[in-house]
Amino acid sequence: MPQSKHRRKGHNRPRAYQTAPPAKNPTPSAPWVPAVGVGLLVAGVLVILLAYLPFLQDLLASAPPFYGNWGLVVGFVMLLAGFVFLTRWR
Repeated sequence: MPQSKHRRKGHNRPRAYQTAPPAKNPTPSAPWVPAVGVGLLVAGVLVILLAYLPFLQDLLASAPPFYGNWGLVVGFVMLLAGFVFLTRWR
């Protein structure tokens, strides 16, 4: 039986499923990224707590970020921004 033409002696080409993808080395993030992320998390929790402490509600009621439920909104936005920063940390 004759051999197929695509077979060549000594030239075995690796198949796509046999080759591993090249290793990627991610670049490390700047040193300020984790500090800003943790700082935003802590600040977000503090904003939420300060907005709802009974003895501070009267004092902070006139401050712009704490009108009504805006303290909760600002705190959660800061928490979300902190999580986004920490997911970018390498």
